[in-house]
Amino acid sequence: MLHAQVAYLMRSAGIPTLHIKGPTVALWLYDEGERVWGDVDILVPPSQMEDALEVLLCAGFDERFPGVTRRTTTDHAITLVHNIPGDPASVGAEVDVHDRFEGIDADPEWAFDQLWRRREPDQLGHVDVWFPDIATRALLIALNTARSDTPKAREDLARLIRTGDPEDWDEVVWLAGRVQALPALRAGLEVDPAGAEIVRATRLSDVEVSPEWALRRAGAPRTALRLEELGRIPWSRRPGVLARWLFPSPAIIRMRDPAAAGNIFRLVGGYLRRLRDGLQAALPSVRALLRIRGDARENGP
Repeated sequence: MLHAQVAYLMRSAGIPTLHIKGPTVALWLYDEGERVWGDVDILVPPSQMEDALEVLLCAGFDERFPGVTRRTTTDHAITLVHNIPGDPASVGAEVDVHDRFEGIDADPEWAFDQLWRRREPDQLGHVDVWFPDIATRALLIALNTARSDTPKAREDLARLIRTGDPEDWDEVVWLAGRVQALPALRAGLEVDPAGAEIVRATRLSDVEVSPEWALRRAGAPRTALRLEELGRIPWSRRPGVLARWLFPSPAIIRMRDPAAAGNIFRLVGGYLRRLRDGLQAALPSVRALLRIRGDARENGP
């Protein structure tokens, strides 16, 4: 029902909206009731991200993490929460509003337009919604596994691989190439041994997994990802970027560390814990980065 409510609000505001993850996977790869989903994930054009958030906030949704907005974070999604009076089942129900999907490196506005052109109609709660087409769903499942290797993500990927025909993957690979998602697609597929077979049978075998996605697939610390990203940033920008990473806004600190919520002393403690954790992760992160780069030089694409 929350999907239906969000779909109605977005359609009334004229905001193109793709419902992704949860129901688009459960209603396709699982039997009825076999895979539950709770939160709502939607993908909207980056140019209309602020409008989408404003529509939901005006409809009674709240920021899941107060102060974490498009202006204070570069995360790929902003989380809102809605507690419907008199409906205990709605308590804590979240809506993740995405303006891009991690692993797709093409310009986010252009990439959304490509996925929007491929949309398919469906219904949730008797309300018309838009789902990604099958090739897009397959791509997003693989990308989600690459960035978040959880048991649920692995099961989604395993079922996807068992369901798909070999020729179906040619279209998925073509789409990944169009939206610049080939390295992340390969990284995600290779989480599953059967997915590695798909890589070898398609042009993905000629694609090099970038250090970023190799680190993600290996479950490297967040600090390793930061160091890898820092190496790709021009020297002139590095001091400012490093300062933002070390000392993000208080809202980001409270989101990452709930114990930092409250008074100024708790907040200071949150910053200190962040610095401590970063220092502790520095050496393992450097080792992970060197190992990934060494593997890339040794094995090639």
